[in-house]
Amino acid sequence: MARSRKAPATKAKSGVLRTMGWSGILGAFGLFALVAGVGAGYHHLSQPGRLPLRVVEVKGELQHLTHALVRDTASAAIDGGFFTCDMQRLRAAILAMAWVDDVSIRRVWPDKLSMTVTEHVPLARWGDDGLIDVRGHVFRPDSTAGYESLVRLHGPEGSERRVVEFFQSSVAAARLRDLQIRSVELDQRRHWWMVFEGGLTVSLGREDERQRLAQFLRVYPSLVADPQHLPERVDMRYAHGFAVRWRDNEDAKAAAAANDSREKV
Repeated sequence: MARSRKAPATKAKSGVLRTMGWSGILGAFGLFALVAGVGAGYHHLSQPGRLPLRVVEVKGELQHLTHALVRDTASAAIDGGFFTCDMQRLRAAILAMAWVDDVSIRRVWPDKLSMTVTEHVPLARWGDDGLIDVRGHVFRPDSTAGYESLVRLHGPEGSERRVVEFFQSSVAAARLRDLQIRSVELDQRRHWWMVFEGGLTVSLGREDERQRLAQFLRVYPSLVADPQHLPERVDMRYAHGFAVRWRDNEDAKAAAAANDSREKV
């Protein structure tokens, strides 16, 4: 009696397992067929000549570049279709344009690239032929005409950000003394130099440049107290003082006259 009861249960269980087994096999086969179909479709669409990129859209507020120039540069760098275009190569080609600070690129189905371009905003001149932005990025356009009045910054390779930060931190304090910075240089010996409007040159040495500049600005009013006796160069590298080279009398008179003329204007 016990054996007769167990036999049907075992048979039913075996049938369920067989049913589940066939369902699993059919499901796996269906999934395989789906993946194979997608793969085949992608392979077909990614073949050369299929889904070519026909439209390049350029967005962004451009002053030194034109949308047409960016579009032409992009078109020349496109080396594939919608799926196969090398986006890194394309991005590098756009970033290589002198005025381009950044670019974002996205694909738009089925045949379009949409690009948003941001231009550099110059903070100062860099060296003899370059410009530099607030983040310390140097770029060299074909011409820097129109930016001659910007402050000139200079330094060894790798010092760009440091020079920019020092200049930016100095502007407000200099203005409090009615001084306008014309150039800041970190030379190859890591020696800081600052030149102000009118030619006054200040040597700040290789360390503690911020403290030495602050000390110079404190004593500056006493250095120019006599309009007929003006400083030409100030050396702030001394631990307990500074050295001054004075202009000759004629130069001092000319500088005083120029300052008086500006005040009247």
